[in-house]
Amino acid sequence: MIYIKPFPKMHLYSNQIIKILAIYAASNLFSTAVIAQEEKSTTHSSHHPAHHSTKKKADEVIVVTGTRTPKLLANSPVQVEVIEQEQINLLTQGTIAQALNFIPGVVVTRNQKDGYNVQMQGFDGDNVLILLDSQPLISPTGAAVDLDQISAQDIKQIEVIRGAASVMYGSSAMGGVINIITNQGKENQLNLSYEVGSYTQNSLEDDLYSHQARLGATLLTGDWRHQVNTLLKHTPGFDYDNDHSSTPAGSLDKIFINLASSGKIGSLDTAIKYQFFDEEKDKNTGRIAGQSNYQHYISEVQQQQFDFDISQKLNRYHDKIQRQWQVNSRIMEHQETSGGTGSLRNANFGLYEVNGKYVWSTTELEIVSGGLIHKDTLEQTKVDDGSKEVPFVSKESIEAFSQVNWINKNSQYLLGLRVQDDSSFGFNSALRVSGMNNLLTGENKLKLRYGVGQGYRVPTLKERFYEFDHSSLGYKVYGNEDLNPETSITANTSLTFETSFEESLLGSFDFTSDVNIFYTQAKDLIDSVTDPERSIEEALDISVYTNIDEAILKGFDWSVAANYSQWQSQLNYSYVSAKDNNHVRLEGRPKHQFKASIGYTPSKYNINSMLYLVYQKDEAVPTEGFENGTLNNSWFTIDFKLSHQFSKHFSWRLTLENILDEHQDTDAVREQLFDARPVSSRFVSLGITYKL
Repeated sequence: MIYIKPFPKMHLYSNQIIKILAIYAASNLFSTAVIAQEEKSTTHSSHHPAHHSTKKKADEVIVVTGTRTPKLLANSPVQVEVIEQEQINLLTQGTIAQALNFIPGVVVTRNQKDGYNVQMQGFDGDNVLILLDSQPLISPTGAAVDLDQISAQDIKQIEVIRGAASVMYGSSAMGGVINIITNQGKENQLNLSYEVGSYTQNSLEDDLYSHQARLGATLLTGDWRHQVNTLLKHTPGFDYDNDHSSTPAGSLDKIFINLASSGKIGSLDTAIKYQFFDEEKDKNTGRIAGQSNYQHYISEVQQQQFDFDISQKLNRYHDKIQRQWQVNSRIMEHQETSGGTGSLRNANFGLYEVNGKYVWSTTELEIVSGGLIHKDTLEQTKVDDGSKEVPFVSKESIEAFSQVNWINKNSQYLLGLRVQDDSSFGFNSALRVSGMNNLLTGENKLKLRYGVGQGYRVPTLKERFYEFDHSSLGYKVYGNEDLNPETSITANTSLTFETSFEESLLGSFDFTSDVNIFYTQAKDLIDSVTDPERSIEEALDISVYTNIDEAILKGFDWSVAANYSQWQSQLNYSYVSAKDNNHVRLEGRPKHQFKASIGYTPSKYNINSMLYLVYQKDEAVPTEGFENGTLNNSWFTIDFKLSHQFSKHFSWRLTLENILDEHQDTDAVREQLFDARPVSSRFVSLGITYKL
């Protein structure tokens, strides 16, 4: 008998959340369906909608991340990588982890808690800032944001800056910025989708299938736009053998609810947003001694966020309309219960922020200035006896920034400064100078971008106070109150060449080549290191946060892309060297990474497909825990994605991930052999979408 696990119970919802969602969703869905049907019935359209198969050129894409103002990608003085909506919809229907793995120079890693983090230019996820519509998606712990906790619903494009961006984005942007830009619906619409999948031969017998359901709707009423997006996702665990007492991946149940209303109040643009996230994890970690019962690692997370935004637009003399000023306020509350059987802990985090910016612009000069007031709170309690492991602690900061952009016909120059006063670490600052020159224009375009900048990051409450007791997973991580802030100086340069070939031997296509070179000197870099004495004392892998006196991060990214009318291809190679002042490599950073993709989008058949591969080699082997050597230090995965719109309202999709079933040998790791391959499994899914 086949057992299909249902979607997670909604028992953690409060009555207030249920009422808000029910009222908001019901009104949106009913009105959207009626209005959309009326509008579409009066508009002539073919059975199959138009299918856009070619990637937009740089002079057609608007980006905002490089300067915090709208610019054509071709005119951005800061290099920005862009994944467009069509690619995102093909790559993922769940969270953004899969989409980011497609970007050149971005390393997506799976952590011990079955979440996903990112690395860029040798920096880990703590130094890469994730934005949603240009507002920081800061983890309440102040640590790396779990990419698997960010929904990929209704995304217009994802913009990526590789390299130091502390001047414009603050403490968490030493390694780069990822900005998720959502769609601002311009018509009434309704989207429903369902997807079922399986880890094939690695599935667990009592939980064979994954399930995912999405609902999205937009309703326009006068000058106001109302949007609702929900995602319910169940992912089963998987195992590589028939003994499921300890599984490399546990089951995950996720709920995302996003509500937003935006419109005008007088001359002001106003937006109100509410986000709710719920996640439950459960993983077998071994049998309890002398019993038939399993030891479990459990994690239950509930997070709510409220944003209120007001702004006023300015008619610029160049490029596009932008906001003259903007003020955003945010409240986020995050509750987490996690740990092994019998050793659960409650952690409560709070995040409170007000930020704003002002833009002054002429034809040749643009000045962006702003600031923020920010507060974080943390409290940690043992579940069994209610004792306070971390009494209530908090930190506050006040920050201000300003950037000047000189704009000429074939060149741009940027000068920016940011200052911060932190309640625990005092004054910090960052200065950056950068520029862009058009070396060639016309049919053959050659752009040179360059910059030198400082970065900083103050230790988070998590790194200073939090105790990660994951004994059931075999490890603990302790905070360190004596940490110092991180600082860095980064120099980078990139050269981008674009041209078009007409009627060549390979046909007509657009060609792009890009090389990006970087060098960073970092001081007091914060990392967790193994504590041998405490590891022996507690019979666990004990790590403690500490400062690395000095580290040098250097390397380059090289990529080429060719886009035909129905075919798209891309190749990328990244090299990273990350060593401390003793010339010891920093753990977890692969030295070589190769990515390749080929897409086929025949408009005649309304098909969008992509085959892409990732090859990674020579990851730094940890100094502790792998005394028996290295089993494997390279891996290779292939994914295939296909979608087909077969009628006016319906489309279906097929996903084949990790086709070769490349994965870590968990038995070898337990025998202290290093295996760089990811904890992963072949995954197959089918989905269907209805769009009105």
